[in-house]
Amino acid sequence: MFGFFKRKKSEEDPLSDLKTVSRWMQELPAGDIYTAQEQVVQSLIQFNHAGLPMSKDRLQVLMHLDNQAREMQYSLCMQYLRNPRMSKVIESRLWTAIHAFYWEVTRGYHSFLMDFVGNPGGSKIQPAIPQITARALRGFADIFKWRYFRYEKVEEKLWQRLHNLYRIAEFDGFQNTSMKLYASDSLPSSCMREYVQALLLSPLGAGSMTPKQIEMVDSWLDNWADKSQLENTFDSDRHFFYIDQERGHGLKRIRPTVEIQSSFRYIDIEPLQEHIKRTEFALKSGALPPSLGLGEEFRLPDGYDLLSHVANEWAATSERERRVDNRAPTDGRCEVVRDLGAICKRLETELLISSGNSPSQQLSMEEILDIKLYGFVTERTKSAANQRSQGNRDLSAEQWPLLDRSNSGLGVMLRGEESEWVKVGKLLAIRLDPTHAWQIGIIRRITRMPDEMRKIGVQTLSSEPLLVQLESHEISAGLSYSVEHNNLAENSTNQALIFPNLQDSKLIIMESARYAHGRQFKMRSPTEVHHIRLESVRDKGDGWLMTTYSQSA
Repeated sequence: MFGFFKRKKSEEDPLSDLKTVSRWMQELPAGDIYTAQEQVVQSLIQFNHAGLPMSKDRLQVLMHLDNQAREMQYSLCMQYLRNPRMSKVIESRLWTAIHAFYWEVTRGYHSFLMDFVGNPGGSKIQPAIPQITARALRGFADIFKWRYFRYEKVEEKLWQRLHNLYRIAEFDGFQNTSMKLYASDSLPSSCMREYVQALLLSPLGAGSMTPKQIEMVDSWLDNWADKSQLENTFDSDRHFFYIDQERGHGLKRIRPTVEIQSSFRYIDIEPLQEHIKRTEFALKSGALPPSLGLGEEFRLPDGYDLLSHVANEWAATSERERRVDNRAPTDGRCEVVRDLGAICKRLETELLISSGNSPSQQLSMEEILDIKLYGFVTERTKSAANQRSQGNRDLSAEQWPLLDRSNSGLGVMLRGEESEWVKVGKLLAIRLDPTHAWQIGIIRRITRMPDEMRKIGVQTLSSEPLLVQLESHEISAGLSYSVEHNNLAENSTNQALIFPNLQDSKLIIMESARYAHGRQFKMRSPTEVHHIRLESVRDKGDGWLMTTYSQSA
């Protein structure tokens, strides 16, 4: 997987001792974090493949390198998370570099721990075992999280290694020992905290959240993991989740059919749920998100929705609802157009054609000449005119094979190369037949399947969209929802979608950069003109948002 991280055999090993690695770290290119971290990963690969004894000195080298490289790793992670629209090539390079660092560091710690387990009496690294166990647990959790970002399923053997690491902590009795894992950590941690945090994040990695949302919840768990303790004895009144340490999977719900085993460990979620409720109440009372452990990136109103989503994922089975309508298996294909701009352009083109006002539907000189000569338009002229008109408008759409369908959504199965652009929150226009009206859909879930296939879950709106034009009606005092691309002309016109036949008909989908609460627009539909005022955001995704609006005279 990491074939591009190669090192020349003739080069000196920078990780030979603590003095050498300290000097080498200072000589890394300060202005190019990616290249510097790439060199770190190259050296870690060489370190892990050296085949040398697991000595105390070599462990110090690994721990020092890991500690010193954390700031660079953090910078790369932020670069990845703050640039969701980067090209596929750049995204792949950056993701691979980040994942490779976590992989090689965790692999190094795991090797030292396995060597210690094989010969605990003859090991000289025993005092460091609690810290490197906790670091290895965090390392596996980071590997899992970055695979969630790509909707990948974590292999059973990796879950098994995570469980076995925690069993080492349980066996030696240091699972609750409090310590700082890294110099940059603001709070002490423990093996149990790191393990519980990895387990709590596992239900959220099922493909229904964006990388930025997953990262935000993980940062909340840095402060919340101590709200839920791992317990050995089952209590049916408090325990709704368990982990089987002899099986390769994450957190599971306790069902009536589950037979309790001695290898099970249980998590009491109720204190965490109560904390989330208190957090929501404090936010509504005016408390600042950072003071509640929600971080500087927390924004309203989206933050409420994310809190509600994670609370639902961690709720007891009887209190949790995932899907309103069950889907039935379906054959056939559907047409798909993606992104708000392309959807509006497609609807506009089809509206012109159906109205008869399209330039392509007006008689050309050749057609007029045919009528004068023959009294009708010849097939040859029709064919030439058709080719010209098709060249002037884009009526292309992707064809997706249907897997299942319900009244509120559908599922499709795509190959990896067909779905590289697919992300949670992507806006789509979908229709099952060329004679049907388009429906607006939003990608809600992505699951990686065997053989590089992806299962895509799409929620659909039941009402046909109506294309409208928005013209700025006044300069709003509010701030734009998106600070990006905020230099739009105040009097410019752009397209949006409304849904007149929905029960809640005052909904509009528009470019996110043009939104501000209270901003007013002149809205033109094919038949009428209204003045509208934007209100609360209901949903949003890549470059678009759905908001309510009020209508004035």
